[in-house]
Amino acid sequence: MVSTTIPASELYARAFAAFRQGQSQQALGMLQLLLRQVPRHADGWNLAGVIHSARQEVAQAAACYRRAVALGAGAGTWVNLGLAEQRRLSHDEAEAAYRKALRMDGTLVIAWQKLGGLLEETGRREEALAAYRSALALEPGNLRSVGDALLLRRYMADWDPASGPHPQDLLAACAHAERSDFAPLLLLALPEADAHVQRSAAARFAATQWGSLSTQPALSAPPAPLPGRRLRVGYLSSDFRAHAVSFLALDAIAAHDRERCEVVLYAHGPPTDDAWRERARSAADRFVEIEADDRSAAQRIAADRLDVLVDLNGYTSQSRMGIVALRPAPVIASWLGYIGTLGDARLADYVIGDAVATPEAMADGFSEALALLPHCFQPNAAHHPVPAMRRDMAGLPEDAVVFCSFNQAYKLHPSLWDDWCAILARVPGSLLWLAPPRDDIARDNLRREAAARGIAPERIVFAPQVPREQHLARLALADVALDTWPYNSGTTASDALRMGVPLLTFPGTTFAGRMATSLLTALGLPGCIAADRNSLVELAVRLGNDAAARGDLRARLATLLPAARLFDPDAMAVDLEQLYRAMHANALAGRHATIRL
Repeated sequence: MVSTTIPASELYARAFAAFRQGQSQQALGMLQLLLRQVPRHADGWNLAGVIHSARQEVAQAAACYRRAVALGAGAGTWVNLGLAEQRRLSHDEAEAAYRKALRMDGTLVIAWQKLGGLLEETGRREEALAAYRSALALEPGNLRSVGDALLLRRYMADWDPASGPHPQDLLAACAHAERSDFAPLLLLALPEADAHVQRSAAARFAATQWGSLSTQPALSAPPAPLPGRRLRVGYLSSDFRAHAVSFLALDAIAAHDRERCEVVLYAHGPPTDDAWRERARSAADRFVEIEADDRSAAQRIAADRLDVLVDLNGYTSQSRMGIVALRPAPVIASWLGYIGTLGDARLADYVIGDAVATPEAMADGFSEALALLPHCFQPNAAHHPVPAMRRDMAGLPEDAVVFCSFNQAYKLHPSLWDDWCAILARVPGSLLWLAPPRDDIARDNLRREAAARGIAPERIVFAPQVPREQHLARLALADVALDTWPYNSGTTASDALRMGVPLLTFPGTTFAGRMATSLLTALGLPGCIAADRNSLVELAVRLGNDAAARGDLRARLATLLPAARLFDPDAMAVDLEQLYRAMHANALAGRHATIRL
């Protein structure tokens, strides 16, 4: 009798090939055959773990990796185990796995990188930076190591020119890397990175991560005519929870005309159960939890026969761009979560902006076509009164001029700090009120940087972390909000304006650098838009030293707020539907061009 048993090496090769082709179930079936034949096949258990991980089945992945390392698998499998345990929030087990990998092979750069990421996630930031620097010592110029280390330094407000890496190191790494596994979000916050650099880095990242899909057909059916049915729109995000994206967008999504528009929300990311999640559930016709791998998730979305899919993540934390790369809808738009280009038209046909934030003259900075809303790209909940607070309740002196900025620390940098300290120096008795940093390291560094510029450290005041409604109430205590550049305030800008605090900005040269200009233009406060950086300093100093001018400006803002188009989610929903219909019409006609409403 001739044996029909397939050799183990061939079964493994077939499983690997099936996985690479997106056929994870078939791959697992082949691995089951392999592991029945050869239960001690360490590579087979490792590959099974990789496949389960891609399918978002992290408990099964961890179990497979543990079988593999018990059978003598190498340092790389220990790194895989660490990643699975980290995703399960089993931080001690993850750290033990990473450190085991490094004991086996101290030159394994990815092990240092992942250990650094875990240490950063668990608040051990100085240790994390040391791990990233260990990775850089082994492979100088490694894009991921440079990017992770620099981003952490920005969160720590560590601007010491004697230590690194520095922004120019990241730009050099971007320019020389053939591949990229560092998402380009940080580039939006670097004054040294213009729109061309941002697009180039995004394109390299997209090609590295999803370039293999470029020859595969889209999962979606062709666009279908609309007569006799509703427009079907889906929103994809990890942030249908207590997050800025939900704060901004949920009311506009809920306001869609359900007689003309069917709305589906596709939620991914860690499980959550908060009030904003419940609001998201009620904002749509259907709310779908996505827990599967990218291909299965994309197939699930494609089965809904959407007309337009709107991705609200882009290159932000917990994004699932692998889903949109499979093209589960005939039209895909990028909106709100990532304020830049994704670098590859496969990931999005359109980026939703407006004529101020993304003027047509900036089109070369995008791989996507521009879809321009008629007012502002940013949605907002309706304006409503919030109970007032007293300054003593927020730890602020009654007689001080309070400048504020509640942006995250990675948006801050030495040149911006020069400007803000110059304002404080020329407005006696003023102080700068900032968002709570991640830890005391950033707090101490920022105060030290202020002292180095001649500003008493106690004039830098940090707000504690409080619930959103309490934060909004205290915001009204500020006199003037200062915008960050080149990455402007987003939700922090509209929050300040909502609470009657004027925001000062100047227009930059990128989408991220023109957000606040768009908000102020839509609101009708052109006087808060300076011509450039120096003019903004002069405007802030004038307002800081002129109580009457501050009062007049606040009064002007107060008269605008009740009827402000910026805070009208119903009107935003109407504009969005018109925009989506124009996208759909372009798809039917085979066009891909700028849309202006």
